[in-house]
Amino acid sequence: MRRGLLNSAGYSALLVAALWAPPVLAQDGEAAGDEAATQNTTQNKGGLNEIIVTAQRKAESLQDAAIAIDAVGGEDLVSKGISQAENLTKTVPALTVTNGGGSNTSIFIRGVGNITNSSYNDPAVAPSYDGVVLARAAGAFGAAFYDLERVEVLKGPQGILYGRNATGGAVNIIPAKPVLGERSAGFTVSFGNYDAVSAQGHLNLPLGDNAALRVAASRDVHDGYNKDGSDDLKRSGLRAQLLFEPTDTLSIRIGGDYTHVGGVGAGSSYIGNYTSGSDGYTFTASGLGNSEGLYTDAANAYRQTALGAPGFGFLSAIDEQQFTDNTYWGVNAEIKLKTGLGDLTFIPAYRKTKAESLFYGPAFNTAYTNERDEQFSSELRLSGSVGMIDYVVGGFYFDENIDNTGVYNQEFVLPIQHYTHKTTSYAGFGQLTANLSDSFRLIGGLRYTHDKKSIDGLINNFITFCGSVATLITPPDSFANGCAVDGALPRYPTLTSTADTVNWLISNGYIASGSTDEAAYQVYDLTSGAGQILKTYYPVVKSGSFSRVTWKAGAEFDAAPDSLLYATVESGYRAGGFQLSEGNPSYKPEFITAFTLGSKNRFLNNKVQLNIEAFYWKYKDQQINYFTYSGGVLVNQIDNAGRADIKGFDVDLTAKPWWTTTFNAKVQFLDTEYKELTLTTASPRDNINCPSSVAGTDGSTTILAFDCSGKPLLYSPKWTVNLGVEHVVPVSDNLEFVGSVQTAWRDKQWGAFEYLDFEKIPAYWTTDATLTARLPNSGFSVTAYINNIENKRRISSPQYSPIGFAVARYTAPQTYGIRVSAQF
Repeated sequence: MRRGLLNSAGYSALLVAALWAPPVLAQDGEAAGDEAATQNTTQNKGGLNEIIVTAQRKAESLQDAAIAIDAVGGEDLVSKGISQAENLTKTVPALTVTNGGGSNTSIFIRGVGNITNSSYNDPAVAPSYDGVVLARAAGAFGAAFYDLERVEVLKGPQGILYGRNATGGAVNIIPAKPVLGERSAGFTVSFGNYDAVSAQGHLNLPLGDNAALRVAASRDVHDGYNKDGSDDLKRSGLRAQLLFEPTDTLSIRIGGDYTHVGGVGAGSSYIGNYTSGSDGYTFTASGLGNSEGLYTDAANAYRQTALGAPGFGFLSAIDEQQFTDNTYWGVNAEIKLKTGLGDLTFIPAYRKTKAESLFYGPAFNTAYTNERDEQFSSELRLSGSVGMIDYVVGGFYFDENIDNTGVYNQEFVLPIQHYTHKTTSYAGFGQLTANLSDSFRLIGGLRYTHDKKSIDGLINNFITFCGSVATLITPPDSFANGCAVDGALPRYPTLTSTADTVNWLISNGYIASGSTDEAAYQVYDLTSGAGQILKTYYPVVKSGSFSRVTWKAGAEFDAAPDSLLYATVESGYRAGGFQLSEGNPSYKPEFITAFTLGSKNRFLNNKVQLNIEAFYWKYKDQQINYFTYSGGVLVNQIDNAGRADIKGFDVDLTAKPWWTTTFNAKVQFLDTEYKELTLTTASPRDNINCPSSVAGTDGSTTILAFDCSGKPLLYSPKWTVNLGVEHVVPVSDNLEFVGSVQTAWRDKQWGAFEYLDFEKIPAYWTTDATLTARLPNSGFSVTAYINNIENKRRISSPQYSPIGFAVARYTAPQTYGIRVSAQF
């Protein structure tokens, strides 16, 4: 087992002093570090291990891969308690993963990513599971984190060898595979505070001489970290794989997986509220703690102090608990055939998602979504060598269909949305490596991608006005008209159809009669005389195609047997698309060009590893998501940002002076800047901390343009540091103790495009520690763990609402417990 590559900080000195063992025991030990599985790790006694990766569509040592990549072995994932994607940041400084509620998961690498508020926007960082690219990150990150061989994080554009183009990078989740001739099993069970229980296990069975079956399952639960029960976890997973090798030249592996994610779901808490006046916006803190949640008596009392527009009545308490009910399943295969031309690989896959959720947001009482996604993909590639040329060529096909119903209840505004979205993508790719000598290689690659997309959707808005649609009354006059009095104006329930909403208004006496035709504009007079209701109709039916050739050029040089120098320049592309948005139903593709210079080295008889990488990325037309003014309304939509520069360096140092002790340090410096970024909006969404100017008017509405050029990209901390130490104390041939401490520093960073003070996430340290007793010859271990020793919850994803609320989701509090593992 590789014992190491764990991170640490100020707590490490105390732990090492307590556990230190003399280095003279080194001749009896094995190497420390990541051990993903027999297939992907090679052991070296007394030195650092090698982890095998397949990021370049071939098996090679991580140290031999001339690309920007981090890899975490499956056993290291277990030892660090990484059972979901958000915790990958403990080992990958460049990565940020957030869950903003519902089934939305956002991934950023070095500031390149996208805040996911809709399912029709392709991810900038592409997730994949078992070699199958996934259109939606939630399906992979909510489902796959158990019985893994490894996780690979590729930093930078993936425009050649991967299933779909990605501008920011890729996260490859690779499950442990069946092993021929092996009868084995294992499990890990942990118990912790917040009534946390986590269990995962696997079984590998031989089926004759040329077949094997591997079955794995997991169950993870814990209570909510917030007082309202949110930020909980209820997840179950099952996976089965059958491997059949009838001949030496043919291998067939078929897999299926199923995951259900339930519970309350992700939650946020109120930070405060912004109110507008003659001198601009004034912020008032809520006085609530960061674990309050939005569905407690105190949170509801605070919510009811705010006025909602355009009805200008005080908001109602949230009266329904949120929930998550998501199911992900899929089947896939990997067929490999050795031919006279090279190795042929075929990967067909089908995946389906059913996601239903009710969740809170800063702008609405409750939001309900019901979505059905299905995707089919197939990839065929051929790899081999001809003379001094190594080659990989192939083709890729992808088809995705989405059916979504969403209701975002803002009390005085009830949007009811439904859309179907379809994507069909074709690609052909090839990469050549010219081995000009034993130590020098040139690489070139091309990929042509054609994406075809379409959307067919409809938005019906029910908007309650204080006064009339034509002459909107605003406070304090609205109070005289009774608009702020309970019952004067309707507070909509969460209804999913136009007909149900109109009938509800009639049956509750708000209107006398009205049309239930969704394809119509209509104004309803309130029977109270306090105002009117406008029912809008906005269809979006759009389709189109996007095509691009992306490329890569690089050079590799083996300066010494354990020293690699490499340089690459490559381009990335993310297709444009269509959205359910009034006035702006389409957005353009985004592009990136990345320059990388790196060096990977092992020194001192394989006891020191030093990897250094410098990068410079040119980013153009980034697809961003924010509230803007479009088509006469304020709407959250995707737009293109302009230009940005990203530059910096990574340093990764691992030292193992004795087999008992491993030190690790990872440092990333990141400098990001928007060269062009203009955000256009109108009141009350004009609270943006950038210089503004009048861009025009739309009737009586003044449209403002905010020049945010010079601001950094979101989720791009200038400095990120991961430090760690692990120390082994041998007691006997059959017993040893292992202590580890890991800590991570994240510099301050921005989490939203308004660039308001609360949206700047402060810098912080987070430290974890473990103490393990293990029987190395039997595969049994018991671990005591504590995460977030500082016991501080940090802002994970801030959000500003149209009605002025400032809210945020927070990282996990301090957690601790016992973990038991065994291998048979």
